[in-house]
Amino acid sequence: MIDDTLSDWLRIAWGFVSGTFMAIIGYFLPVKNIVHLLLLFFFLDVIFGYWAARKVRGEQFSAKIIWQTTMPRMIISLVLIMGAYMWDDVFQQEMVCTYKVIGWFICGVLLANIVQNGYRITKWDMFLGLGQYFKIKIKDKINIETNPKEADNENN
Repeated sequence: MIDDTLSDWLRIAWGFVSGTFMAIIGYFLPVKNIVHLLLLFFFLDVIFGYWAARKVRGEQFSAKIIWQTTMPRMIISLVLIMGAYMWDDVFQQEMVCTYKVIGWFICGVLLANIVQNGYRITKWDMFLGLGQYFKIKIKDKINIETNPKEADNENN
């Protein structure tokens, strides 16, 4: 009798947990393409960053660097996109989808980093021009510097 009760309770608890998890996934389904693209760009940024660091500075691969820099940036980026999606959804904000703007900006910065690392690896001037194009496009669209350190140096 106790085994049946415990078994029923575990089955009900599992149904609740899995149902809640699936409801959360279903709620965030509209942002899945942005999240997938963001994960791809973070992955490519790590690969090209490692390749550039190895070629330019002779550094060895270090998982510590990924856990100290890339993972926090990726998690914060995902939280920002999902938070902005919830914000847009709760306030029924449809004029400008904030989560798309945030995803666009973060992916743009990652793409610019990939292009810069491509230049460091190959020294092909096309990558340098393309990186500058991305920076200008991001700055023109939302008036935010992709590298605040450079903006501070220009203002001084």
